[in-house]
Amino acid sequence: MRNVLICASALGTMLVSAQKKDTIKSNDIEEVVVSGRYYQKYKLNEVSGSLRIQTPILELPQNVQSVSSQVLADQITLNMSEGIVRNVSGARKVEHWDNVYSNVFMRGAGIATFMNGMNVSSTWGPINPDASIIDRIEFVKGPAGFMGSMGDPAGFYNVVTKKPTGKFANSVRFTTGSYNLFRGEADLDGVLVKDGVLDYRINLMGSSNKSWVENDKTSKMIVAPSITFRPTKTTTFTAQYNYQYLKFNQPGAYLMSNDGYASLDVHTNFNDPNFKKTEVKDQSLFLSLDQKLFKDWVWSTQYAYMDLNYDGGSWWGTFDSANKNVLNRTLSNWQAKGKNHIFQTYVRGKLNTGNIVHKIIAGFDYGDRKYNADFSSFAGGPFPVDIYDVNYGIDPSKLPSSDFYTLNTSAPFYNDQGVKYTSYYAQDQIEMFDNKLRLTLAGRYTSGKTYSAYPNLSPGTPIVPDEAGEFTPRVGISYSINENFSAYGIYDKTFVPQSGTGIHQTLITDPFRGQNIEFGLKKDWFGGKWNSTFAVYEIRRQNILVAGNSNENNGAPFQVATGEQRARGFETDIKGEIIKGLNIIINYAYTDAKTVKDTDPTRIGIQSPGNAKNVQNTWINYRFQNGVLNGFGISAGYQYQGGRQSWYGVSATKDQSLPDYFDTNFGISYVAKKFDVNLMLNNVLNRKLYSGYRGDAGEYAWIYNAPRNWRLSIGYKF
Repeated sequence: MRNVLICASALGTMLVSAQKKDTIKSNDIEEVVVSGRYYQKYKLNEVSGSLRIQTPILELPQNVQSVSSQVLADQITLNMSEGIVRNVSGARKVEHWDNVYSNVFMRGAGIATFMNGMNVSSTWGPINPDASIIDRIEFVKGPAGFMGSMGDPAGFYNVVTKKPTGKFANSVRFTTGSYNLFRGEADLDGVLVKDGVLDYRINLMGSSNKSWVENDKTSKMIVAPSITFRPTKTTTFTAQYNYQYLKFNQPGAYLMSNDGYASLDVHTNFNDPNFKKTEVKDQSLFLSLDQKLFKDWVWSTQYAYMDLNYDGGSWWGTFDSANKNVLNRTLSNWQAKGKNHIFQTYVRGKLNTGNIVHKIIAGFDYGDRKYNADFSSFAGGPFPVDIYDVNYGIDPSKLPSSDFYTLNTSAPFYNDQGVKYTSYYAQDQIEMFDNKLRLTLAGRYTSGKTYSAYPNLSPGTPIVPDEAGEFTPRVGISYSINENFSAYGIYDKTFVPQSGTGIHQTLITDPFRGQNIEFGLKKDWFGGKWNSTFAVYEIRRQNILVAGNSNENNGAPFQVATGEQRARGFETDIKGEIIKGLNIIINYAYTDAKTVKDTDPTRIGIQSPGNAKNVQNTWINYRFQNGVLNGFGISAGYQYQGGRQSWYGVSATKDQSLPDYFDTNFGISYVAKKFDVNLMLNNVLNRKLYSGYRGDAGEYAWIYNAPRNWRLSIGYKF
């Protein structure tokens, strides 16, 4: 923590100095063309159109933080699991099979994944969004009734994929680095029919890399074409197709020991090279149609189809009762299919009543997300391994045949789950006193059901979905203290259908409910070059199913919907160009998330799974403007997490606290008109960085981050 305070103090001095030196106001950097080499788009003033609302971030009664593709390029970030969250206060990746999908926590809980404004969350999915197709990522903090009301109140992140820009802007990029990383990208953006009638964009990526652990390799390929067609001046149609192929040795490099976290060498791997490799094929289609109806009114319709297929296996292990250093590995099938159908249609526009302006959104949402999998265990084995002396090369004849790895709907551990919902909503943002004061009034009615079962474990028993229908109000207020400074407050609610068995075999149908109340300040500094956001909030998660007193039910276990978790905290984000050539991202979040109501008094006060009380990140990028070093740049950053808690759950019998986390990065770069090169050193201090959990049997399980490593990225525009 001392290192963090020293760095923060130095940065504070730098900020004060920067304010004194650069007092010349400029226009909004989003609205002018800047040709200087120093310019980098760290600060975005508007949310993407996929969030439906057309209010500038400064005036929005919600904390929304956007991460641009320029930031990802400067940090040589390749996918969602590699530190994108460092650019947003309080957001953090929590491990579990982390080279497949991103498990992001914020404000005391896991948050949903959206793509182009549509909720695409699924079990073990979607695949990690790759930086080659990302235009920006928007983190929406707290519930957002303008996007959905079924889910956790912590919020969501929205991946906005690259679309045609209507300009000829082609680029290629090659990236190499530690562990035999080789990656090539091409971004081809252009015009087929002039005057904006038909534009195209094609993004291609192929990569191969080994790992810091033995016997691990990942290959990935992406093909992502898109078109924008404007048959008339008032009609815009966009189609995007993304195909991702992923092949890897194992879904997660878990290590286990009875001797404590990080007690094994960072290069250790319990996966055997003869275990089955996993292949993932992910296809998605996004269609959108915008039709201008008349002045200031637009009708928009979006549809998404996603098809996700896993073909692989996985292993798990328990320690030998006679030897604490021997882990008995067992193998399981991992065949899974996920299909999403998502549809949205809405109108937005504005009308005046006297001197008052109404910005209105009204529409309908539909979602049907399904996931089927076979997690059956292999009857052979176990396959023991000495954790301190790993020997590779299990006899292939003792391993499952290819026939074992199929999705068998009759298998005992065939899993059937899904989410289906319909929703109607309306929102009116009322602008008064020449837009000095904005009042948001909104409501959404959602009828949804969720289900998850292993139907073959209870033959003949039908799957009974959890169903609920709820009206969720939304009230927000934003006041412009001046043109660059605003204050806001928001109250919003969410819910999730759930069911359980109550006392005397009664059925509990009360949904899980969440609510958020929040206040904040937003300010643009020095003509909008950089901005700061400060927010305080309290989130309540209510109707959590907890165990009842079995003595009241003739000794039979039952549940009651009375549990509650509370997350309180404050967050601050600073982002943008402080002085010419110097761009920064600094954020801090304090999150106190814990159980406040439970029938078991010992659980009250336990920190919520996946939480970290203190998260502080800093990133600095400076590019020289003149002299011999003109075009050269240096960058540096760190990530700090304190008071960490594993994801394992509040019912865990062992302490789930994790030690503090401190990562450091340093880079040098050069940018010319069409050419750029960037060299980045990660984990500069070469610390053993990891996250994990402690199992109920007392074992420690963790996943290491990479030790000190480097990446070199070379790009060319034409």
